[in-house]
Amino acid sequence: MNFPTIQLNETAALKANTGGGQFFDGNSEQLVKIGRAEFVVSNNTGTTGMAFDVFNKDGQKGYFTLWFMKQDGSYIEGFYNQLQSIMAVTGVTTLTPTQANIDKYDAAAGKVVPTQMTVANELMGKHFTGLFIDEFEIYNGEKRKKTQLFAAFNQKRQTLQEQKDQAPAQQIEVQMERLIGYSQKSEKEVDAQMSGNKGGYNNQRTSQPPHGGTTYQRGPAPTQQNNSSAPNNVPAPSNMPDGPNDDWIPF
Repeated sequence: MNFPTIQLNETAALKANTGGGQFFDGNSEQLVKIGRAEFVVSNNTGTTGMAFDVFNKDGQKGYFTLWFMKQDGSYIEGFYNQLQSIMAVTGVTTLTPTQANIDKYDAAAGKVVPTQMTVANELMGKHFTGLFIDEFEIYNGEKRKKTQLFAAFNQKRQTLQEQKDQAPAQQIEVQMERLIGYSQKSEKEVDAQMSGNKGGYNNQRTSQPPHGGTTYQRGPAPTQQNNSSAPNNVPAPSNMPDGPNDDWIPF
């Protein structure tokens, strides 16, 4: 597949913030370093995404995928805006699909192995401050928590607009308040649905997230900071699959 070259779109990036050991917790602020930024494609839908591995200062890990482009080439606004926001606050103006060997968990081999993949090399090793939200869904009739990227800021905790204006970081506190509200609402909605659907079999999320819908799993940390792409909320690393599950893609 021919992956697209992506140019910085400041309008889209500005819109994104309005709306370890163990894996790090949600409903938290984390300064993270990007260890992997891989172009991926859904086998079922043909949707293109960018899969990230990120690490905080304590070596705790998060990973998430932004499904930003449909098979017809049209952008999916929330996810696309989030990708643009990460580009903007890391100072990256272009993402060029580049072949590289990156350590990644291989389910067949049962271990991390160097894997040929297409990456956005410009993002590798970059830092940004992320707000990560705990959201809730009903999965196979059970309540499940997922931790997702809510908003991205630069290393000084500024939005793109604050960075451009050379203004102090203020919006991050506002966004954290919004994050907590959305998280609480998500849990209440799931609790209400669970009480009215006891014993049901239902895989769903309660609402479209306000931040673009990125996801990552929490679980035991690998012994070294290698890249992987495990599914949400399953043990790691012994039964990690080799890529994102198409069931996570909301279109």
